[in-house]
Amino acid sequence: MCFSADMSLGLGVIGFAASGVTVLDKTESFWVRVARSYAIFHFSIMEFIQYFAYPVTDQCGYGTNFYLSELSTYHIALQALAIMPALATYSSDKSALKYATIFGATLSFLFLICSFLPKNWQLFDLTPNFIGNMVSCLFMGKYHIGYRIASAYGTFVTHGSLFALALSGFIWKDNWKISSYHAFMALMTLYMPQWFLGVSTGEAAAIYCFYSIPVTVSFMPYFKNFFTVQNYAKKRDFSLRS
Repeated sequence: MCFSADMSLGLGVIGFAASGVTVLDKTESFWVRVARSYAIFHFSIMEFIQYFAYPVTDQCGYGTNFYLSELSTYHIALQALAIMPALATYSSDKSALKYATIFGATLSFLFLICSFLPKNWQLFDLTPNFIGNMVSCLFMGKYHIGYRIASAYGTFVTHGSLFALALSGFIWKDNWKISSYHAFMALMTLYMPQWFLGVSTGEAAAIYCFYSIPVTVSFMPYFKNFFTVQNYAKKRDFSLRS
């Protein structure tokens, strides 16, 4: 059951390759390719963070662990910008990508602001155990590296990120197939490890990052016909464009 640094490195390399293949899909418009490939690239970065973190786990508050923890904080804050536009590219609404990008960028900007505010500023004095009033650290859990992220309004950041990852795609027209897939995968990989493996929320979130590569690979060109709603797919032209 134990994951390893080598596994994280391998998944990161696979993710980079998948991102490259996706951006070269000339049957799609430039911005659609950018949105989909960036989503894969973004989560691949997390695998590389984990790879470099294994040798310095539990060295909280200093050295390489400190810098990787800070990088993880910003990476998590930018997830909304990474995933929301990519989900919107499967919608029949031509304006979905534009508005999803604006919405995702706004959420990510707010999450980044929260990371610089006093960490004791929490909604309703709640004490979240993953993102909140704590010292940022990458620690060794039972099976995998786990995260503790320092941020003001941790409940807002946590649930806002969950919305971006699992629910935001349902906003857009003819987008239920890709959205249902991502909602199911996100909810299962975030909560199932806690229920069945007995790990902390922070470790479950890291295990989600482990699963994030096969989740975001759904954005690759090989699967777009499957995830595009059929009555919309019949109207689209996936042939090579001049």
